[in-house]
Amino acid sequence: MATTSTTDEAAARTSAVRSDLASARTQFRSSMRGLDHSSIMVVELMAAFLTWGGIGWLVDAWLGTTPWALVVGALIGMAAGLYLIYLRAERMEGYDRLSRASTGGGADGR
Repeated sequence: MATTSTTDEAAARTSAVRSDLASARTQFRSSMRGLDHSSIMVVELMAAFLTWGGIGWLVDAWLGTTPWALVVGALIGMAAGLYLIYLRAERMEGYDRLSRASTGGGADGR
């Protein structure tokens, strides 16, 4: 009888450890998804800034209006990059709402 009690305790501990491990994996995946999105946001901001700044630089070289088209292009690129970040943040928030609704989480995500 002593072995049955020990086996039941071991099974309960194993189950608890597995549950904790599954929870940690879910949390890790969630944090990596956030890191993924933030990396993409940085790349989008820099790409928009450099692309429009480059276009402005080319226009300056073509028209000889140095540095005005470069400045305007850089400002347009920065605005476009910030807009892209805004759109991605809205999309992420929508995904989070869907995730909470499908898992039955409350408004605070718990």
